[in-house]
Amino acid sequence: MMYAELYQFLIQHKQLPVPGIGTFLLERKPAAVNFPERKIEPPVYGVSLQPVGNSPSKNFFIWLGAALQVSDRDAVIRYNDFAFDLKRQLSGGDIVNWKGVGQLSKGLGGDIKFIPQEKRSLESPVAAEKVMREKAEHMVRVGEDEKTSVEMTELLSHTETKKSYWWAYALIVALLSVMFIGWYFSENGISMSSTSNSKKLVPVEVPAATYKVL
Repeated sequence: MMYAELYQFLIQHKQLPVPGIGTFLLERKPAAVNFPERKIEPPVYGVSLQPVGNSPSKNFFIWLGAALQVSDRDAVIRYNDFAFDLKRQLSGGDIVNWKGVGQLSKGLGGDIKFIPQEKRSLESPVAAEKVMREKAEHMVRVGEDEKTSVEMTELLSHTETKKSYWWAYALIVALLSVMFIGWYFSENGISMSSTSNSKKLVPVEVPAATYKVL
């Protein structure tokens, strides 16, 4: 029998017509991200069977002849014998297990019952770690302008640097005030008179009145 060769054709060309049985189709489920396990699951493949089968093309028999190392004519004969024998087994109630494809049997209505083999992958999972690009540059909208992330980082860092020095200025002013107060008291002493106005008040003489009483 040629189950292995026909399976290879199905994998390569995604479909395989079998006269009297139907057309086997290779279905692909795309890759998916597995967040809990931090990996990307590869695509998985499954096989389905369409009841209506098309006649194999000439290229199919050329491929099959090369796989079996026989002529194209012999490939046609051997393939027709394969399809006829497979249909005879199923009509007789046999169950055919086709490795990599699935299970074939006779249904209640005389049709062919197909149970596909569990979907499997032809590739291995790939690790998916989140990449943190701290220096990656991208555009940031600021009001009506657009700036790069690098420009915004520099602008914010300058602003924070300027704000961080306000306490230094306040500390200098406070120290100067303390020094001035210390100097003042060292020169004038610590008493009530040193903090009051020591200048004597001199009364102003008012000139004699020059008015007359009428």
